[in-house]
Amino acid sequence: MSFQGRPMSDRPDREAACGMQDPPERSRPDGLLKVDFQQARSMEFARMADMIPEVISPRSRKDFFSGRSNGCVNLVRYIAGTRNEPGARAIRIGVIDFLVVALALVFPWSTTATTGLALLICIMIAITYGAQEMINGLRRPACALPLLLLGLASVGTFWAHGVPWPERLHAFGKVSKFICFLPLFVHFQNTSRAGLVFAAYLLSNLVLLALSFLVFLSADITSVVGAKAPGVPLKNYLDQSQAFAFIAIVLVSLAAEAVRRQQRPQASSLAALSAAFFANLAFVNIARTAFIYLPVMLALVTVRYVRGWYSLAVLAAICVLAVGAWEMSPNLQFKMVRLMGEVDAFQTNTMFVNGVETGGAERLEFWRKSIGFIRSAPVLGHGTGSTKQLFAAEAAGQTGIEAKVVDNPHNQTLAVAIQWGMLGCVVLYGMWGAHLLLFQEGLSGRKGTLLAWIGLIAVAQNVLSSLLNSHLFDFYQGWLYLFVVAIVGGQLQAKRRCTEDSQS
Repeated sequence: MSFQGRPMSDRPDREAACGMQDPPERSRPDGLLKVDFQQARSMEFARMADMIPEVISPRSRKDFFSGRSNGCVNLVRYIAGTRNEPGARAIRIGVIDFLVVALALVFPWSTTATTGLALLICIMIAITYGAQEMINGLRRPACALPLLLLGLASVGTFWAHGVPWPERLHAFGKVSKFICFLPLFVHFQNTSRAGLVFAAYLLSNLVLLALSFLVFLSADITSVVGAKAPGVPLKNYLDQSQAFAFIAIVLVSLAAEAVRRQQRPQASSLAALSAAFFANLAFVNIARTAFIYLPVMLALVTVRYVRGWYSLAVLAAICVLAVGAWEMSPNLQFKMVRLMGEVDAFQTNTMFVNGVETGGAERLEFWRKSIGFIRSAPVLGHGTGSTKQLFAAEAAGQTGIEAKVVDNPHNQTLAVAIQWGMLGCVVLYGMWGAHLLLFQEGLSGRKGTLLAWIGLIAVAQNVLSSLLNSHLFDFYQGWLYLFVVAIVGGQLQAKRRCTEDSQS
């Protein structure tokens, strides 16, 4: 492996993102790994030449990882301390890719591991990419507006009068995830591993899908894993439904792409996997929010892949399948019957119907109170973390659902407007709009727009699910949106840049 010590350029990274080559070039002549520092252009590389052996035999490489030499320490110093050396930069990019794949694997299972890996990835990206690359990324509204929302949440802590600082910081923590958006976007402009990341996420969710069916079918397994809801071994059914619906739609799209390429075995396999996720949603457990975003997502799939009168036939077939699933699924029937009963519960101020909490009635009450909070501070809101205190003041002396105290009005627009007023809503809708524009070609159906299509589906799902929830501030849904939009958006920009380079 020869490090040429040439001036820093993003050309190798751009070529890697385009799939033109895999830098750095690796060669092992005569079974040995050679590191050539003869062409180093700085004293730093001369110093590194003294620290790292010129020829590393297989036995020495074994010592690297057994701690019997200083080679590992020297290698870490080399990778971390030589920002402008293309070989070291390429190694760091590979490490980041590995960490992102690991993050995709653990994301459905652990919040702690997700947070820790995301922080480590941001640190590695900060080491790898220069300030100018980050500044260039901020020129895009799609990258700048998430950070603007984060900045507004930070500044908003200073006008949350009377709110304890722990509550202000807790509310800020829900928005802090957006600090990772720009680094991920910039990184995936310089790599081509988005497909591998999605494959890892799909594999992890397939394991979760199998476990979900086992928990649903076996009471013994349910007791072992401590499932809190039927067919939901981890977290909650809201998170699981959001992930399974997104994956099911993406798999339908991949199957349609395979049909276009006349790869029928691959299309059949993808369609079968998609059907398994849909079956889980229909017969095991589903969030009622999915009743809003799933029809729209399926309609978008139809618009992209089917034209003319055939689209009407496909939509009719989807409706028939939905009615059939409802007829055969006690899960869907129970969810719909609950919804109808909860509307009456709102009018009678009732917290429970047949021993089950009236989530729909609670939302209506939260929205009613939230509108009053916004009216009292329409421009800048009440400040970061003020929501819970406002609800507590309104709940004093009340009974039933009117006495409920929450820090989440279960609507993204209201959650933003209460804390940061109309200014916050402008930033929120600007961010959603910028991300929709980033992926606008996804609906065109042209060849090579599958990345844009996946990004468009993620944005549409989040916007629609945020009608009944504050999903940007929720852990799983917020991170899912951030990961998909940042990774796919960065990869899409890399593809566009490759196209421009090939044409020039």
